[in-house]
Amino acid sequence: MKMKILHFTAFSDAETPLWQHLDALMTRMGEHAVVNVVTLDNVATSMSNYNHFTIGTGKSDYGRHGVVNLLGLQKKYLHILYGFMPDIVHIHGSYNFIASRIGLWSRKRGFPVVFSSYGGMNPDFIDAQYGIRTWKMICYQKKMVANAAAMLLTDPKEADYLKGEKLNDRIVVISDPKTDEYTDYEEMAQETLALYQQVLDSDMGTKLDQNSREAISALLHLSLAGPEERQPLCAEDILNLRSLSPKKWHDLLLYAEEQGVTNIVLDGMERAQVKVPVPDLSTISHFPPRHAKDTSPLPSQSLLGSKKKSNRFSKKIQDCSDIEKTVCFMMQNLKYHAAHHSITLRHLCDLYTVYRHEPVNDNVLDTKLHDLHLHTFARRISQILKETVYLAEGFMPVTALDDHGTERIRKSLVRY
Repeated sequence: MKMKILHFTAFSDAETPLWQHLDALMTRMGEHAVVNVVTLDNVATSMSNYNHFTIGTGKSDYGRHGVVNLLGLQKKYLHILYGFMPDIVHIHGSYNFIASRIGLWSRKRGFPVVFSSYGGMNPDFIDAQYGIRTWKMICYQKKMVANAAAMLLTDPKEADYLKGEKLNDRIVVISDPKTDEYTDYEEMAQETLALYQQVLDSDMGTKLDQNSREAISALLHLSLAGPEERQPLCAEDILNLRSLSPKKWHDLLLYAEEQGVTNIVLDGMERAQVKVPVPDLSTISHFPPRHAKDTSPLPSQSLLGSKKKSNRFSKKIQDCSDIEKTVCFMMQNLKYHAAHHSITLRHLCDLYTVYRHEPVNDNVLDTKLHDLHLHTFARRISQILKETVYLAEGFMPVTALDDHGTERIRKSLVRY
């Protein structure tokens, strides 16, 4: 199935270099993908390989002086957006308030947005345009850059500025075909489509549907269950695993890699006798999470952070058995990861394994968690383990708690 791309640029004046560039790029891109473009005015040139839509009144000067019906534009745009259901929304051009709204309306509805600023974020241009451009930068331009799923630029100096200002680290620079002796938009179209795919293969935690989330939980539970548990999965879980499409398996495995549980998931697939093509994840390009995830094992004998803090913590639990000490260390480290948004399924699986297969003294641990001020957090983790790895209540040393704190841990788990 071809990728579906929705482009937006405010105006389609055939005399402007930006529209001439976009017309050539979208014409070439339309040979490989389904391409639509939205503008405020009526298109002023003949199109091929892509469709054009206008959300303005049809007048050629609509919106050029800043007077628009914003609610009317939103309604028209959302009608086009949901009618087309693009994989990517690509916004072209800087310092246009309507473009910033297009990005906002798209992101709020779960559509990834790629932004091309065409020199608008070049430091020389910003200095030369000091004044009205500064206010636009403060009001919406910086947010538009920072919130983009990726930036597609043709100016390396612009890219260096954005990285230096830490506005966005997901930047791809593609040479402008017009700067070469021979204009070749085919190569630019291919590189742009590769960037779109890179965006689609990133941040899987925010993109998985409910069936895929249930599938990965079932596979983790199946892999980590003891050999004495003959039927760890119910019929609904088995049917759900059989129903996933190859695309959903592709996304599920990418998410497993981001969360550090690929081997556990693959083992679960083998036990469930799921026969699907497993992609070579090393060949799939994707952006690293903006909030770095820790996929290393959860420490069970020391605390993350300062050694002095770890020593003080060790003294507080010196009267516990080795198993209770292990759980206390792991719980405190989970709290550290949750606060730093680096918590992953790998950490939860490590704790699940201890809960599930080690002889934990529930009463002793309950008292010690109270003393360490970890009891409420531990109850929230029990709820997360119940949802993500199907931990049964009989293996929970503390009862599960589902509150606002639990929701913050859920969001931290998938925050990118």
